Amino acid sequence: MNQNGIKIILCLLSYFILIHTVGAEDPSPRLHWMLFKSGDGHYHTYRIPALVKTTQGTLLAFAEGRKNSQVDHGDIDIVCKRSEDNGKTWSKMQILQDNGRHTIGNPCPLVDRETGRIFLLTNGAKHTEGEIINRGKGFRKIYISHSDDDGKTWSERKNISAMVKKPEWRWYATGPCSGIQIQSGKYKGRLVVPANHSYHGSDVKRWEYRCHSLYSDDHGKTWEIGQSSSVGASETQIAEADEDLLIQDIRMQTHKKGVRAVRFSADGGATWSPLAHDKYRKDPRCQGSVIRHGDLLISTNPNSSKREKMTLYVSKDQAKSWQQVALVYPNSSAYSDLEVTDDNQVVCLYENGIKSPYERISLHFMPLDKLLSAGSGKAIP
Repeated sequence: MNQNGIKIILCLLSYFILIHTVGAEDPSPRLHWMLFKSGDGHYHTYRIPALVKTTQGTLLAFAEGRKNSQVDHGDIDIVCKRSEDNGKTWSKMQILQDNGRHTIGNPCPLVDRETGRIFLLTNGAKHTEGEIINRGKGFRKIYISHSDDDGKTWSERKNISAMVKKPEWRWYATGPCSGIQIQSGKYKGRLVVPANHSYHGSDVKRWEYRCHSLYSDDHGKTWEIGQSSSVGASETQIAEADEDLLIQDIRMQTHKKGVRAVRFSADGGATWSPLAHDKYRKDPRCQGSVIRHGDLLISTNPNSSKREKMTLYVSKDQAKSWQQVALVYPNSSAYSDLEVTDDNQVVCLYENGIKSPYERISLHFMPLDKLLSAGSGKAIP
């Protein structure tokens, strides 16, 4: 059999494993769980996964439901599913936000662990990214809503654009992924959200992609804008790398070198170090995820020059270096988000498929103790 034939068989086997774990009441071990399948629920495509764990241990999985196509604009809603048993079973899909025939997207959930309130930041617009950036047709509005009952019901979204957007910015996106609340150190309790924008200031010849952060010290009532990055940075996620040290893990849209980039903040996301490329993790211009658990940083993104080979990394030295410890999915895969369940499973919510990475959004589970024991330099099977 030639190589193409072998590759097709491996793809079909991966798909078989994915679709046959969905019906199990409690897969043992939990490996994969297909949560959103494109074409189901009157949506052409599901994209942009985001995952958080509430103060009650409930997992909330968010996504964009794209009504008519895979493209990033048009009739797009925010949808969500809940799991109260560490990802073993899931609720029916709930439509959280609908902007009519226009876009409401980029879900970025955040849990305030002091109050139990769950925030959801989103962005909406009538026009495409190209129309907004190149022709100045409107801008992306930034919204926030919240839930005080563990994600069962949500408040109406509130427009906070005037608070968190500068006049020289046009395009705007929160995440896409989840935000954090700082758990230790001088800025303990601060809410921090990753975001990015297009910069159109008079000091540049042409607009530029840059990333920034948002932070709140009053439990989400008001928000401040953190320092913007240098040129090229796009979608990001933020985590605590150490006490009084945040990491912003970055997709490089321009000025790229085929790898991810990082920058660090010692003042809770207000100011940031210069952007630096990360030689340890390849990046095909794709969103990625990073979280902290104990002294461990955990990261996922496609480890390739294209959107495939979803790979999980760990760092034990505050992101000075990364070790590849698991191949989550060998074929087409793209955006992801991470969480750790109350029964000590690292769970990755990620886009994947056979012909396209946008065929479904699935969960991949891995026992936390495997990551804690990583250190041999060999990938976990």
